[in-house]
Amino acid sequence: MTEQHDSERPLPPSTGPEVPPSTGPEVSKPTKPDESPSGSPPVADAPTRDSGPAHVDEKPTAVVRPKDDGNAGDASEEQPPLESSVKLPALSTESVPAAAAQAADAAGAPPSVARLYTESRGAAPSEGSGPRREAITVVATPADPGSWLDTRWAHRLAASMVGSAALGLVAALVDTSWARRAATEPPPWLVTWLGDLGLVAPLVCGVGLFAGALSLFLHPIEPPSLGRVKAALEPQDPRRRLQLCAMVALAPVSFVACLLASARAALEILAWDGSPAASGLALGLTTAGIGILGLLAVFGGQRLLVANWRLPTPRPVYVALSSSLLALLVLLAAVATGTTSGAGGTLAMFGVFKRPELDLRASAVLLLLAASAYVAPAFLMRLSALRRRWPPWWLVVAGWAPLLALPYSAVRGLQGSDRALTIERGAPLGKLTLSKLQRMTDFDKDGFSRWFGGGDCEDSNPRINPGADDLPANGIDEDCSGRDAEPVQLKAQDADVPADARQWVRQKLPPKLNVVVLSVDTLRRDIRERKHDGRPITPNINALADRSTFFTHAYSIASYTGKSVGPTIIGKYTSETNRGWSHFNLFPKDLFVQELLRQAGIYTISCQGYWYFFQKYSGFDRGFDVIDSSAAPALARVEGDRSVSSDKLSDAVISQLSKPGLEEKPFYLWAHYTDPHVEYVKHDEFDFGNDSRALYDSEVAFTDKHLGRVIDFIGQSRFQDRTVIIVWSDHGEAFGEHGMIRHGFELWEPLVRVPWIVYVPGVEPHRVDARRSLVDVVPTILDLFGVPAPIGKDALSGQSVLLDVVPPPKHEPEERVVFIDMSAGPYNTDRQAFIEGDVKLIANSGQPIGLYDLKNDPGEEKNLLKNKEFAEKFVGRFKAFRRQLRVVRVAPR
Repeated sequence: MTEQHDSERPLPPSTGPEVPPSTGPEVSKPTKPDESPSGSPPVADAPTRDSGPAHVDEKPTAVVRPKDDGNAGDASEEQPPLESSVKLPALSTESVPAAAAQAADAAGAPPSVARLYTESRGAAPSEGSGPRREAITVVATPADPGSWLDTRWAHRLAASMVGSAALGLVAALVDTSWARRAATEPPPWLVTWLGDLGLVAPLVCGVGLFAGALSLFLHPIEPPSLGRVKAALEPQDPRRRLQLCAMVALAPVSFVACLLASARAALEILAWDGSPAASGLALGLTTAGIGILGLLAVFGGQRLLVANWRLPTPRPVYVALSSSLLALLVLLAAVATGTTSGAGGTLAMFGVFKRPELDLRASAVLLLLAASAYVAPAFLMRLSALRRRWPPWWLVVAGWAPLLALPYSAVRGLQGSDRALTIERGAPLGKLTLSKLQRMTDFDKDGFSRWFGGGDCEDSNPRINPGADDLPANGIDEDCSGRDAEPVQLKAQDADVPADARQWVRQKLPPKLNVVVLSVDTLRRDIRERKHDGRPITPNINALADRSTFFTHAYSIASYTGKSVGPTIIGKYTSETNRGWSHFNLFPKDLFVQELLRQAGIYTISCQGYWYFFQKYSGFDRGFDVIDSSAAPALARVEGDRSVSSDKLSDAVISQLSKPGLEEKPFYLWAHYTDPHVEYVKHDEFDFGNDSRALYDSEVAFTDKHLGRVIDFIGQSRFQDRTVIIVWSDHGEAFGEHGMIRHGFELWEPLVRVPWIVYVPGVEPHRVDARRSLVDVVPTILDLFGVPAPIGKDALSGQSVLLDVVPPPKHEPEERVVFIDMSAGPYNTDRQAFIEGDVKLIANSGQPIGLYDLKNDPGEEKNLLKNKEFAEKFVGRFKAFRRQLRVVRVAPR
């Protein structure tokens, strides 16, 4: 039997007698012409929706009964008493489900539990007569108003949370797997998963609630499903069909255009010199304006297309798929062809999504959770058998079930530094909430919580926490180590230099000394050994090191620029500076070395290609007679790392050194080269390949070439015999060591071991293998010029290495304590490292998290903290050193 469907041709309704419903009043009212459920012309005697049925005790039920044409027996099984009914006009059998759902909704019954009887009855239509239409009576029972669990919104929200919770359990498994894979010595699997599940649970429940509420707002009648989406994209009305085609064709294209325009506007706005608040407001308003223009373009284009379309109307589903695919291809092409720096135009900026350090795993998992929660109600409401077996409240219980793991995470799951640290370092989802939960449960506001692995042993006393200084032999365990600290005597770091040795060194130094400091950003210690095609990538740096004092075990103060460069040229550890609370730390009060030199009559010059080092508010501009920023890009704040500046910066340095009269007075010049910092740019003359390390080597080789130009110019100048050249780097770079890409956050050896070269004319070249810190740079520069170091609050933390550079007879460099100090900021937690001899301890806010023997374990793979006796002694020395620091407390903002 075949039925011909032609929704555009109206057919008369069936003429058989209508059978009234078995129970319940029948309410009817005329239907407006445009309210026909199937989109067909108006039908006489159209029914109306029930206006207020009374409460009954039976389960909510909706029954659609086809008209009895006399050829069929009982149309359905015996039904329970029904409260209300709605008679629908004659309908195509294809329209019955939708009409029944509308009727059930009008009567107050959840459409998801309506039983729809839509089978055809009676004789088949004649050939060409179109689909059979029958008068339908829909009978529905409203939900019980006495139980909120039986209301539609409660069911929908609970079902969304169940969908999010079910996928959340899997997400926690994946998150735990990522965390353990990044750990060198991962904790047990089950313990880690349960601990991580407690951290992920608030995200899971929050996403479920949000997605459920959004689903209710956008789809108040029925929960969304793929079937309903497809049905919505196939309307019967031809005009509506054409309008929908125009909408789905224009919307994806408009979205991509708005995205590109917003990104371009963001680049321009961020380049302004205004305050961050003003820039943020301008960016928000601009983005909103672009979005409004995009919406206007979609609706205006839709009207234009509908008014002028003369071709057959395509299927909206195909149009939506084609338009979305085209927009996606444009974005993928932009990402594929763009550079990781984002330089090169509007489309090229999307290349930043190729950055290897860009971790989008958490965002992807949260989107999957939201999608699961969004479509879960449509799936769960179909499980009628399950619903009959379980009462409605099971959905609520199941939706909130993941939170049961939260107390376990707080009390047991994360206790012990290795568990919490594993989550912090390697779990993209868990670490989103770990620090927030620790702050929320830090009741004495000392920065440490008793719960979630925070380690605080007394959360009612801010003076007792893992980061506190434990005063020896006072009977109080201030640092929660389990025992009172014992007195520790550390070797003095600033031992007096014998007068005869100092006099011998002064005689070896040239008169009217000049100092040129060439610092290079992101330079690893091993660059001297790197070769491509048998040739070193840094021939000029290597040549300078071969005729200078080369410190083979030099350490930066921190592992990223904002907390390293400033403290290095101030001469203090990071936590001792007035640094503020920002990623790019500002230093409004501390004395820079150039200020001390200028006060002593030394001419000071700064040549910079990066905005951070010459803007007035950063503090780096203070104390310079001349600041040359000609190497900086026009959009200084935005271009930054994306630009190439080594060639221009060397031009600026040579230009300043070429000025007449400079050879007649002592001078100090500082230039900071930033090209090796991400984002990497491949230089054609140094094409070593396309992987990250090859691109980095290309940047280093390019910088070395132009650094060599400055070194060669000084070697040919009239002041060559009295100019000291110092080369150092602010931090290193990671290429997969310990699962890390780039730098910051941690203090592993590849991140903090850096080159340090000091060239003094006339001094024999040699190597210094004793460990040294860049906190000694400023004391050494002052010593070279013969300028006394400041005392009091401006006293320096480092010690001059001049005796290592110009060693007196029988001088042997002695080992010193190396302290690496990366204070907390908006994007990093506190990290400190203490190196004495070959042993290195890494701490988080004063709490030890790693202890390594660098001589036997240079890769820092074996944590010795489990060796309690050895660890306690070394941790005690670390705590004793920290008590000597003049810490400046900086509160988050």
